[in-house]
Amino acid sequence: MKKLLILCVLAVAAFSLNAQVSFTALEISSAKPMQNSAIKFTYNKKFSPLVKEAGVDIVIYQFTDNGRYKVIEPAITKKNDLYIGNFKLDNNATALLFGFSYNDVKDNNKKDGYIVPLYDKDGAILPESYSSVYNLYNGQAEYLTGLNADKAKAISFLEDALKNKPSLKNNTAFFGTYLGSISSKLKGESIPVITQELEAYSKRANLTEKDYILMIGWYNRANKPELKEKANALTTEMKTKFPQGEWQKNELRTAFSKEKDIEKKEQLYKDFLSKYPETKNDKLTNDLLLEQLGSAKANAALQRKDFDGYFKVLEQLSFKQQASLNNNNAWNMAEKDENLEEAKKMSWQAVNYARQEWKEPKEAKPDYATNKQWKEGAERTYAMYGDTYGFIMYKLGNYKEGYTYAKEAAGINKFKDAEYNERYALLASKVLPDAETKKIIEQLVEEGAAASTTKEILKTIYTKEKGFEDGYDKYIAALEQTANNKKRAEIAKEMLNEKAPAFALKDFDGNEVSLASLKGKVVVVDFWATWCGPCIASMPGMNKALTKYKDNPNVKFLFVDTWENVEDKLKNAKDFMTKKNYPFHVLMDNKDEVVSAFGVSGIPTKFVVDKNGNIRFKSVGFNGNDDALVFELSTMIEMAGM
Repeated sequence: MKKLLILCVLAVAAFSLNAQVSFTALEISSAKPMQNSAIKFTYNKKFSPLVKEAGVDIVIYQFTDNGRYKVIEPAITKKNDLYIGNFKLDNNATALLFGFSYNDVKDNNKKDGYIVPLYDKDGAILPESYSSVYNLYNGQAEYLTGLNADKAKAISFLEDALKNKPSLKNNTAFFGTYLGSISSKLKGESIPVITQELEAYSKRANLTEKDYILMIGWYNRANKPELKEKANALTTEMKTKFPQGEWQKNELRTAFSKEKDIEKKEQLYKDFLSKYPETKNDKLTNDLLLEQLGSAKANAALQRKDFDGYFKVLEQLSFKQQASLNNNNAWNMAEKDENLEEAKKMSWQAVNYARQEWKEPKEAKPDYATNKQWKEGAERTYAMYGDTYGFIMYKLGNYKEGYTYAKEAAGINKFKDAEYNERYALLASKVLPDAETKKIIEQLVEEGAAASTTKEILKTIYTKEKGFEDGYDKYIAALEQTANNKKRAEIAKEMLNEKAPAFALKDFDGNEVSLASLKGKVVVVDFWATWCGPCIASMPGMNKALTKYKDNPNVKFLFVDTWENVEDKLKNAKDFMTKKNYPFHVLMDNKDEVVSAFGVSGIPTKFVVDKNGNIRFKSVGFNGNDDALVFELSTMIEMAGM
């Protein structure tokens, strides 16, 4: 539920070069905060949508010049409706995002957000700050605080800045963001404009290696032969000018990542460390290389069924990496019903590590997570690993022990996750009386948290109890009605009425399909990618939904392949669909323009567009429940068709 009060918008701060930040609910000690400075703030709940809530959860995101962010959770002093805190900015900070919420209620300053740029000693916004603020409006804040992405506002922010100070283009970070805004605004027509900007930028004196890397990247992105030649020429120029530059490290890292031969991969890693002794700045990247090498060696040992070798390789890795590999491999082995005793050993290590990190963590909290997110993440990881162990116990016939872990995993997820509930129900049917298992599954069905496999267990119990199947369909329908009524009411609250971006994309056969050509139909637009696990997991459910409407001429499903990072995107998508044998009508978003136009921040994301070309619903992610997905989409389609 969202409640809004009148708040002072950030437009003054966001669209004027020398503006001062001003809010109604939030006061900051410095109108123009600077790097490495102390900040005191006061939040007045009385002037916010949280006025009737029992408290306020406060988190501050500090963005830095490398594009990353870290979480700040200052100690808070409460005086009636006032929440007072202070903190110090880092010397590379570029912008701040304040988040105020309580349970599901959020204060996003009447859709403008609590976004604060940082300033230099002359009172001007830092060039790098523009990039941070642009990214926040462009979707990053949506992920962090729920502030709806506003691409038009993000673009206007940069354009207004350039009108006031054209020299901002000389800043590498700003210029890169500016080119991104041109691409977002002009889409397919942006290449000539971007090329012109790059030509002018290349004539600057004292170009840095970062400047070269930026230009090379944009020329290559255009995917035109003549521009690739420019990129190649700039690459040669960069290597000559910076013979010991970072590009050498990047090339070696790329070669390492692509190498499939284990011995060659290990030698590349040793050569890299020999040539570039590790520095503090390199540690994170080098650790990732070591994890890649360890993972490759461990998986190679598994393929040979060399379990002693596998566990020996794991000793070289962190406990966290060991647990992740062990859990994934144990699950795969259990699914195949292979080497279950070894799978048990792997899973047990993962479970013990995860329990330790949940109860008494030894790992340091990452900068990007709040304390709450960190603790909840550790708990969910334990649930995931415990669920795997429960599954293995089921396969080994140790139902009682498996039930304990499966129930705990499902409980941590509040019995809302259909996939975890499946193992819980499966093991419950082995250790509990039928009447008790029946009651458990009935409740899961009524909550809309039971997948098809769980309902099959219920059907078996029902048939055993009655002695026949007659009446089961009516029985299960009555249970599902409770969940469906609740879900239908929730879906109705999420109904939108926004003009869908116009687009025209080609399908596998080279035929152009436009949204305009489908006017008069309800259109389901599903953004996906071949590398996206949740996208792939949702496809059986999407296939069921497609089958349900295959004879309805007024409903059209479009599956938009996007965000692919392969050379031949068409072949990649075709091969995937051929292997999976799905009858989907796939469109190729090769330049990632349509996904950008729809403001997608994560996939899978589905949009339901009505007969007049208006977005009526948006659905993000997949919860593992095919039946729930089909019901959700069916309800959205029906409501959009009204």
